[in-house]
Amino acid sequence: MKRFEGVAKPSTLAAGAAFLLGGILDLVVRLSADAVSRVVQTPLYAVRSMALLGGALLLILALVAIYERHARLIGPFGFSAAIVAGTGTILISGLFWAEAFLFPTLGRVAPGLLDGTDRPGSFSFGLLLTAAVFGVGWILLGSAILRARVYRVLPAVLIILGGGVSLIPTTAVGLAVLGAGLVLLAFSPTYRKHVGPQRH
Repeated sequence: MKRFEGVAKPSTLAAGAAFLLGGILDLVVRLSADAVSRVVQTPLYAVRSMALLGGALLLILALVAIYERHARLIGPFGFSAAIVAGTGTILISGLFWAEAFLFPTLGRVAPGLLDGTDRPGSFSFGLLLTAAVFGVGWILLGSAILRARVYRVLPAVLIILGGGVSLIPTTAVGLAVLGAGLVLLAFSPTYRKHVGPQRH
């Protein structure tokens, strides 16, 4: 048995559920007419941010487990996709840490930074870079999974869509879609080419 075989399903399921919850809560908090600097100080935003941070940290483990389990079948393209997806996941983990622990303070002492009225270029660039690397990485990894046919089609398609929507840095809808894909992936049987489904 491979080293991460036992954690593939639970980590993928937990990461997906956390992203699904965090993405839904993000939509709820964005329905508020309040400025972002006020929203980030609410308890609901704190729960949302902790869910997304936990999901991102679990996603790193899930990514390693998924890749190790199917490294031979997804090949060099899958390896490259996993590297980009892993880099993006590390970057977005840092963003979610900042949203959970730094943004509430910034909302009080520097509201213009969060509301966009006084946003330096480096901050905006960092947000765009994080969204781009994360989104492209999961589009590529979903494509590698779909191409190798190691799981059912629907989870891979949702992962690709989630990565695509995640390219928009101002919403967590993509994370909710990605989360749904990961939850389905956790319950999807794995496949071996020319052999058929095999459960582990």
